[in-house]
Amino acid sequence: MKMKKLLLLAALLAVAAAASAQYTVDNRRAVAEFEKGVQLLGADPDRAFAHFRKALKAEPAFAEVRLTMADWYLDHDSLDQARTHYSAYLRQHSGSGARWAAAARRGLQTAEFRLNAMAHPVPFSPQNLGPAVNSADDEYMPTLSADGRTLLFTRRFPRTPKSRTNSAEEEDFYFCRLGDDGWEPAQRMEEPVNSFDNEGSGCLSQDGRMLFFTACGRDDGAGRCDIYVCYRRGSGWSRPRNLGPAVNTGSWESQPCLSIDGRTLYFVSDRRGGYGGMDLWQSTLVEGRWQPAVNLGPAVNTAGDERCPFISFDNQTLFFSSNGHIGMGDMDIFFSRRVGDSAWSEPQNLGYPINTSGDEGSLLVSPDGRTAYFSTDRLGGMGRLDLYSFALPESARPQPVAYREEIIDLAPEMPVGESVTLNNVFFQTGKYALLDISVVELDKVVEMLSAHPSMRIELEGHTDNVGRDDMNQRLSEQRAKAVYDYLVGRGIEPARLAYRGYGPTRPVGDNATAEGRRLNRRTAFTIIEK
Repeated sequence: MKMKKLLLLAALLAVAAAASAQYTVDNRRAVAEFEKGVQLLGADPDRAFAHFRKALKAEPAFAEVRLTMADWYLDHDSLDQARTHYSAYLRQHSGSGARWAAAARRGLQTAEFRLNAMAHPVPFSPQNLGPAVNSADDEYMPTLSADGRTLLFTRRFPRTPKSRTNSAEEEDFYFCRLGDDGWEPAQRMEEPVNSFDNEGSGCLSQDGRMLFFTACGRDDGAGRCDIYVCYRRGSGWSRPRNLGPAVNTGSWESQPCLSIDGRTLYFVSDRRGGYGGMDLWQSTLVEGRWQPAVNLGPAVNTAGDERCPFISFDNQTLFFSSNGHIGMGDMDIFFSRRVGDSAWSEPQNLGYPINTSGDEGSLLVSPDGRTAYFSTDRLGGMGRLDLYSFALPESARPQPVAYREEIIDLAPEMPVGESVTLNNVFFQTGKYALLDISVVELDKVVEMLSAHPSMRIELEGHTDNVGRDDMNQRLSEQRAKAVYDYLVGRGIEPARLAYRGYGPTRPVGDNATAEGRRLNRRTAFTIIEK
């Protein structure tokens, strides 16, 4: 990758000069030596550099030679040499073309950053996750449930005979549980999540009941790659569903990451309207519907590429990879803190040797904020790409978060007569058909009732005051009945359930405001017997 970039730069410099029939110097001998060096650079760098040195001896102010040599030294970790040549270029050619001057300034900043980072390394002691997780195949893009006990990742392996992919390799999801003695052996996820197509870049919701992932080239896709969602139902999963036009476009969407509250989805896209090639975007969930995605803005995104977002469990610290921010080179891992509701602080590099001059990709952090997980091919291991863990430097740690599954955890404490609002139960507008996302919350009610077999509850439907009271009353009853039907269908005895619609008669918010009306449109349950 580095050699290709350097050859491209040298070729661009030569082509640009040839197109205008003019280099920054008119010394024919120096120009001839430079062009000989460009021709040899890929096959014989030593001879190429001999010609570059001759060109500089003939013309010390030859800008194209300075920039080519500086980039070579940077890519080969001769950082003092790189800094010398970038500095010389900028002194001699401060008024040269903006494109090359900007490249020289960035190269100088990168050389100085790397020198400083290598002089002040951060603690880094990665541990391979072992043979229960890793194999001779590639393991990467890990995701972790909020209780820290379920690890899901992508595994790439040789193409099977039934595969529908066009490549020599296939991608599927695997998961493993954390037992008393460490990670238990990884298992392949069953259909309908895995298929004979590729599935990758997965993200679990905080309770492990929703899986967002990337799939490419499917019949229901909007573009090259789209983001899909599955819902856990009992011991199985629903069929993958495309998230639709609020998230997916005719461009490339991938690498989803869900906030701990389940209401913001971060992802990567190269759609129009961004700042560079790949940008980070987000979509928010409002009353069960994903809203049109918005760009995370110039504090995070650059003219380069940003990838692999991970929003930590504190919902305040965002980790991502970038080649646009100054770093060690290629893709580095950065973190940024939330500022207010929608802004982000200036990204901070995780430091050397976590980041190197190569590519560093996806990273996730445990709920306690202390342990990071990532994949790499630079530490040996069982295959080319393995999963590792390491202690995250204190300066980058998010705030620790204790896992709590609200409804199930609160059940023993709730007295008879207590009412609980189900915040994540949603219906089609003006109708009583449950949206798919509602099953996550309703399955928690199923588990609560299963764990407390003597408990009986009344399901309540409530509306705002928009429209006729009789229609609102009927709608609230239908919605409460829809929840009742779902719970019965999941095995809860009908005798343990009652349902009732209250229409607009029990508001909890001000119907004069949009937020108040939103609060009034709710589903709840009241404990009537324990």
